[in-house]
Amino acid sequence: MNFSSKLIEEAVNAFATLPSIGKKTALRLVLHLIKQEPGFTENLSEALLQMRRNIRECRLCHNISDAELCAICSDRRRDPSLICVVEGIRDVMAIEETGQYHG
Repeated sequence: MNFSSKLIEEAVNAFATLPSIGKKTALRLVLHLIKQEPGFTENLSEALLQMRRNIRECRLCHNISDAELCAICSDRRRDPSLICVVEGIRDVMAIEETGQYHG
């Protein structure tokens, strides 16, 4: 791809490192961000920085959390005697989305 700006090229290359984001999609995202008000991009950047700085693992189950215990482990309505073994965080999210697991 030919870019009219080194800054655009660098941004496209950065987005293209994300999973499932190729150069065309990365360029679409960059061009979208360019059209937005500066505050939009600043808010997005700040949200990403805060996420990266503050996300941690739950000390009990290793789920992602912004506190020592995740929302699942800190929910007193859950049955702590039930255990669900999953491969990754996306599996936890999918199971939670069903609303059927209460352990």
